[in-house]
Amino acid sequence: MKKILIIDDVTDRAAWLKASLELAEYVVVGILNWELVDEHSIQAASADVIIVDANAPGRDTLEQISLMSRTLEKPVVVLGGQKDQSSIQQAMRAGVSAYVAHTIQSEDLSGIIQVAAARFAEHKRLRDELKEAKGELVDRKLVDRAKGILMTDHGFSEAEAYKRMRNMAMSRGKRLVQVAEAIILARELSEG
Repeated sequence: MKKILIIDDVTDRAAWLKASLELAEYVVVGILNWELVDEHSIQAASADVIIVDANAPGRDTLEQISLMSRTLEKPVVVLGGQKDQSSIQQAMRAGVSAYVAHTIQSEDLSGIIQVAAARFAEHKRLRDELKEAKGELVDRKLVDRAKGILMTDHGFSEAEAYKRMRNMAMSRGKRLVQVAEAIILARELSEG
């Protein structure tokens, strides 16, 4: 069962949203006004999904949405947003997982939340894969640089330099990139 945090400055609207979510068997862990929103208050709520009712998200609102989505890694649903393309694009760049610009009915909430959670999970997976790929590229460049140092300083072939680095990594229980970093550091120290 997903736990939902509502952020809305309009008490009646927030109360309707809370009742509708509870009717759909969600747990509403809190309702916050925008002035009370900060990283601590959101973390304290321990929500799975954050629903924001924002008729006209301003710059501050978008910055806070970006914080919720990226820093806290929570899917954010914006209800009652502006219908213009610019507002929608700004919200999506801020990390909004679902943006609903029209009036919704209670029965729409469950589907919106499910789509937002799935979309957020997919974007997180893609971000993680990109981060991993960038890390692998950096590691590969370090290994290549270290091989070059061994080839230049000791006359090893590329295959022999790699084999020596791999053997050292295995015998010392280190990752290959750690051995490469040590070789590069040793070279930099020797060059003064």
